Amino acid sequence: MKKFAFFLPQFHEIKENNEWWGKGFTEWTNVKKAKPLFDGHEQPLIPLNNNYYNLLEKETVVWQTKLMNEYGVDGMIYYHYYFCGKKLLEKPAENLLKDKTINQPFFFCWANHSWIRSWNGTSEVLVEQKYGTENDWKEHFEYLLHFFKDERYEKRKNKPLLMIFKSDFPEKNAMLDYFNTECIKHGFDGICIIETYHGQSYPNGLEELKNNKSKCTEFIFLREPAMALTMYIDSIKYKPKWINMKLKEFFAKKKLLSYVRTYDGNTLYDIMLNYKIESTLIPGVFFQWDNTPRHSFRGYIISSPEREKFNEYIKKIKGCEYLFINAWNEWAEGMILEPTEQNKFKYLEWIRDLDK
Repeated sequence: MKKFAFFLPQFHEIKENNEWWGKGFTEWTNVKKAKPLFDGHEQPLIPLNNNYYNLLEKETVVWQTKLMNEYGVDGMIYYHYYFCGKKLLEKPAENLLKDKTINQPFFFCWANHSWIRSWNGTSEVLVEQKYGTENDWKEHFEYLLHFFKDERYEKRKNKPLLMIFKSDFPEKNAMLDYFNTECIKHGFDGICIIETYHGQSYPNGLEELKNNKSKCTEFIFLREPAMALTMYIDSIKYKPKWINMKLKEFFAKKKLLSYVRTYDGNTLYDIMLNYKIESTLIPGVFFQWDNTPRHSFRGYIISSPEREKFNEYIKKIKGCEYLFINAWNEWAEGMILEPTEQNKFKYLEWIRDLDK
C-alpha cells in the first residue's frame, strides 16, 4: 500500500496573498497568531525547533524529503492551483521539477475550487475557478505534461495520476477526455484520474459520484475527515440531543455569535470502520483537526483517535493499493505529519510502524 500525504505549498510569499492578507503573509501567519479559545485548547501549534520554514529554500525541501523517506511516506500530493491559465503557489512544485537531485515522488491534486475570503466570515471571491474551452485545456495540459514526464511523478500502469478535488463541474468529462487523449499522444497509456468524495448528500452521494465519474476515472478517493464528519452530522444515529439548546441560550446571553464545535476522533474512525472498501476506492486517514487558527470561533476541532483505533482501520484497508494522508503540513488546520513541539514525531511514527 503506497502512502501519499497532501502537501500545502502556501509557506512562501506571493504577491496575491500580500495584497489580500497583508505584506509577508504565508500559512505561518495564521499559525503564529492563533490563541487558545477555551481552557485546555492547545494553540498555537509550534513546529519542532521553531522550524518556520520557507518552501522556496532548497534546504527545506531536502529536509522534508529526508523525513518522508525515513518514516515510510511514499510521496507527496501537491495541491495544484490553476484557474484557466492563472497559477497560484506553483513555485514549490516547479522548483522540485527543476532539481532532479531531490528524491521526492509526488503527484498533483488539482484544487479546482474558487478562492474565497472566508477566513474572516465573508464570502468575497478572490479568484474564480473557470474551465474555459479546449484551447484553455491545451494550455493547462502542456503545463502539466512537464511534470507528468518527470520520473518522480507517480504513475499507475504508465498513466500519470491526477486527483480532482471538485468533481461536479460541467466541463469535466470533455476536459478529462482531452487530457487522456493527449497523454496517449505523448507516450503514456492514458491518464489515471482520481475523483474526490467529501461525504456530501449521504447516503446517496457516493453512488451518484460513481455513476457520474469520467471515463478515465480509475479511483474515487474517500477524503477524511470530511466524509466521516458529514456522515456523523447527517446520520440520525449520531445526532446530538438538543441539550444544545442550553448552550445556545448561554451563548446568546453572552452575546457570542458562535462557539467552537468539537468532535471525537474515535467516533469518526468507528464510522470509517463500517465503510465497504471496494477496489476502486482509495481510503484516507487523518490524525486530528483544528482550523480555528484560520476561522477562530467559526472553526471546529476533531480530537486525535487513539492509536489502537487508527491501527484497527489500517488493518481493515491493508489490501488497498493507495492510502492518502491528510496531511503533511496543513498547519492552520491542525493536520500535520511534520514534527511539532507538542507531539514531536508522534504521527510520523504511526506511519512508520504501519508495516510492522
